[in-house]
Amino acid sequence: MKPAAIVGLLIILSAMAFGAKAFVTNLTPYLTFTQARQASNGTVQIMGPLDKSSVQSDASGLRFVITAKDNPADRMTVLFKESKPSNFNLAIEVTAIGRYVAGTTPNGGVFHADKLLVKCPSKYQGTETKEYGTK
Repeated sequence: MKPAAIVGLLIILSAMAFGAKAFVTNLTPYLTFTQARQASNGTVQIMGPLDKSSVQSDASGLRFVITAKDNPADRMTVLFKESKPSNFNLAIEVTAIGRYVAGTTPNGGVFHADKLLVKCPSKYQGTETKEYGTK
């Protein structure tokens, strides 16, 4: 084999290895609140309906509570230190990407979010459904 072909093959293999490592590093799994409380390292995602009555915004950041979809009694306090997203007031569901920091009580910890994804109600959702083409 020619030296140029070997060098080219090594470059291709190293680029593939770098790409695979970057892909795996950037995977952020969705976890339940219980799993997020037990996760010791790494960034995770949690998702749930927003409790609009819990929203507080001040100099320390945005603090709010989301509830678990499968267990509304399970609640997670989220702290987001960036500015409030512009469409946050319309949010019905929030995905927080970050890490859980345990507190002194069993549910006393806070999820520190680095990123927020906000799900708003669709302007195309109506209250009634029409079916066309039927008699």
